[in-house]
Amino acid sequence: MNKLFVSSIILLSFIILTGFNIDNAIVPQPEILSGGPPKDGIPAILKPKIVAPDEAAYLEDSDAVIGVKIGREARAYPLKVLNWHEVVNDTIDGVPIAVTF
Repeated sequence: MNKLFVSSIILLSFIILTGFNIDNAIVPQPEILSGGPPKDGIPAILKPKIVAPDEAAYLEDSDAVIGVKIGREARAYPLKVLNWHEVVNDTIDGVPIAVTF
């Protein structure tokens, strides 16, 4: 297929799926390509599986995490997981939270 045609289809799909308006773009519209998943294309973690630190074999000691402590409860949300999901909805010590990355 023609590269311009394919680019136009991708652009049109992006606009339809995201509602993003590029009418005033400085860059010619056929040259604007999607840079990733569509709107709502990255699923949030709604019920995170909580494991003890010694059970998290997929983590290295050097892996970065986002740590949250509320009351006497503490949790670590690994960035290597948040890279794929970006949002975790959780409850710590009865407090609902959203961890975002």
